[in-house]
Amino acid sequence: MPPAPPAAASPWTPAFRRFFVAQCLSWLGSSMTPVALSFGVLRETGSTAALGLVLTASTVPMIALLLVGGVVADRVPRRALLTITHLVAGLAQLGSACWFLLDARSLPVLVAVTALGGLASAFTAPALRGIITDLVPHEAIGRANAVRTTSRNVTRMLGPGAAGLLVAVADAGWALALDAICLGLAAAVLATIPNPDSSPRPPGAPTPAPTAARTSLPGAVRELLADLRGGWEEFTKHRWLWLVTCAFTGMNVLIGGVWLVLGPVSAEHTIGSAGWGLVLGARAAGQVAGGVLAYRWSPARPMVAVLLLPLPYAAVFAALAAGGGLPLLLGLAVLAGLGSAMGDVLWETTLQQRVARDALSRVASIDMLLSFVSVPVGQLAAPALSALLGAPLVIGLGAVLCAGTLLAPLASADVRGLRAQAPR
Repeated sequence: MPPAPPAAASPWTPAFRRFFVAQCLSWLGSSMTPVALSFGVLRETGSTAALGLVLTASTVPMIALLLVGGVVADRVPRRALLTITHLVAGLAQLGSACWFLLDARSLPVLVAVTALGGLASAFTAPALRGIITDLVPHEAIGRANAVRTTSRNVTRMLGPGAAGLLVAVADAGWALALDAICLGLAAAVLATIPNPDSSPRPPGAPTPAPTAARTSLPGAVRELLADLRGGWEEFTKHRWLWLVTCAFTGMNVLIGGVWLVLGPVSAEHTIGSAGWGLVLGARAAGQVAGGVLAYRWSPARPMVAVLLLPLPYAAVFAALAAGGGLPLLLGLAVLAGLGSAMGDVLWETTLQQRVARDALSRVASIDMLLSFVSVPVGQLAAPALSALLGAPLVIGLGAVLCAGTLLAPLASADVRGLRAQAPR
């Protein structure tokens, strides 16, 4: 009688349970912020320019400091860093809430507190992607990522509706105040997670010492540049990593241009705004289902799956270009959401298993920087190309480019041949 297969490792360590609670609190609050802030600013100022300024104030510090955030997250205990950044983000949201609730209508004040929240995000995001390896066994990383992806997508479905209701019946400030409370509670929970026995440090980094060289500005700049160089070297030495990242960068250009800009434009003349809302909901439902399925699925060749799973986006673009009906678009949107969520879990898991632990946050920050920058590139390019060529043709070209972008890295044996790591 053959021996029974070993039981799958569970991610539910005591540390991960606390982390999961903190993440759910943080995600629930942050999922309400875009709706509350956007409608609140428009209601109070009546100016789209003011809204653009506020949103930019949040984005620019995050992009500008993201690589620095990766360096810091690799140098200090990530749990402690996350506790601090959640507190800072909570204070920023509390300031935004007071701007609405206390009638403090000075736009520079709102811009300043929003920028503070963006600054906190620059350090939070790389630390979140690196901390999983500190909290769960190596063989349970995939399941931990599946749990996180599912809960994040559920809060993304619930949060905007709750924020819209609060804005409609009360004030945007109450939704932002609730986000501040959630962030404060998340920080309190994170503070109870013990730090790992050995804090991550970059390879070859000197032991901290209270010397003038370490505390002087030139010395700090040299160390920062050395850490950034080390993170880039770790990123580029994995051929599969930078090839797939380049594919994702191209995909995000298409998502920004076709899905976020031209999709609604095309839908307005076919399925209408209500139909497009159903398509967005179908994709969100697929993302939730994808996170659930990823909990028990571990393909032998993860990068092949990562690149093939989002291909339904190409089909969605083709259907939009051809004026496809609502039932077809709903089905394809579900598949696109399903594939993107499962691909995200596999991508995160492979990074956390293959990249050196003490460089993980820096590598993640490079990945995120390329993603964040590429979306607005597509958003800016799509209207110009649409005016020149027409929206249907641009969307059709987007479908072809989407398939080509995802399939091109499979020409590399490093991508095709990368195998899932066996449990340790």
